[in-house]
Amino acid sequence: MFRLVSWNRVFARLGLACLAALASLAPCSLCIAQPGGAAPSPAIAIASPAAGARAGGGINVSDIKIQMAEVSYKLSSSDRNVNALISALEEYLNANCFGSLLADLAYQGPPANPECILRMEQLLAINPDNPAAACLKDGIDAQSCVSGYKPQKVVKYYDSNSLLADLPEPSLKVGLSAADAARVRVQREMLQDINQKYQNAASDDEKGKLINDAVGIYDQLLATACKVSTLRVKKTEQQASPKQDSPRAAEARQKLLKIPAHMRPDYQNQMRAQVEEELAVYKGDERGKRELLEALAVIDSPEAPRVVALKNLQRSRIVLQSCFDALEQSHAFIPLFPGSACYGHGFQTPQCISAMREWRQEKARQKRAAKQKPGAKPTPENIISSF
Repeated sequence: MFRLVSWNRVFARLGLACLAALASLAPCSLCIAQPGGAAPSPAIAIASPAAGARAGGGINVSDIKIQMAEVSYKLSSSDRNVNALISALEEYLNANCFGSLLADLAYQGPPANPECILRMEQLLAINPDNPAAACLKDGIDAQSCVSGYKPQKVVKYYDSNSLLADLPEPSLKVGLSAADAARVRVQREMLQDINQKYQNAASDDEKGKLINDAVGIYDQLLATACKVSTLRVKKTEQQASPKQDSPRAAEARQKLLKIPAHMRPDYQNQMRAQVEEELAVYKGDERGKRELLEALAVIDSPEAPRVVALKNLQRSRIVLQSCFDALEQSHAFIPLFPGSACYGHGFQTPQCISAMREWRQEKARQKRAAKQKPGAKPTPENIISSF
């Protein structure tokens, strides 16, 4: 989230923050775009935190999203439901469990909060090499964290039935609100104006001020254009598809999961007796016999998942076209600016934290250099909405 600030205030405080980046840029360009029978899989426990784990005993939106995703995942381990559960758990960990990471740019793990530990373990049970859980467990600089996020790609949204089938929420298809879309247009116009002035600037000082102006606008542009994004995880081709329930087992599972746990035993006894009677007189093929045995297993344990742990998932962050363009433009114009890494890959990622460290180190270096100049005035603190 970003906060609106006075441009005069932002620009006055930015100082000569980006002059060092100027030398690496192409001259006179801001890069602004114009307008069958397999053996049953081992079960994975999906444990939810105890009701009183949260201080105060309340429940938030993240808890509700996780609970809804859990129910859907237990009913079907489809790609959409896998995405929904992993995304909800990662969202919880990133929002609640990394402490002062974004302020201190340091986190060593493991977490101490009991609920964070439970959610982390839940995510690792489903996705053992999940990078968000690895970063929380081992630290932001750990090899497991860095290597886990390294293959992640940022992909612009495209209207595709296969893509939409994987995504649990339709927000990308809906896009930005009318107000946000209008705000993006205004911000792009401001950047185009800076581009024109930059090309006509006569001195390095004047160009440096224009770059500072662009930093503040790019920061707010990314916060607006990249407001809508989602994680997509997919199994690689080498991975076997998760075992799905037979129709008989699926029907039994769905019926029983709709009944409160304390009321299930009578229903389970009735359903079990019916299937056992069928099995006792069954004279069909082996496939039909396996389906009856599978139905019995489901009746006994309707909540046991049917999917093995997922590893080596392909990770993509899907963003809108306007966000994708802004990410590329901001990085091309100001390579050190962390916005492209943080809004592209996520703030609690090694890509973002590494970029923020370089950014702050460069600010400190420039501040020291400015103090050493004869007659130089103290450089105001560099305050930007996100970094």
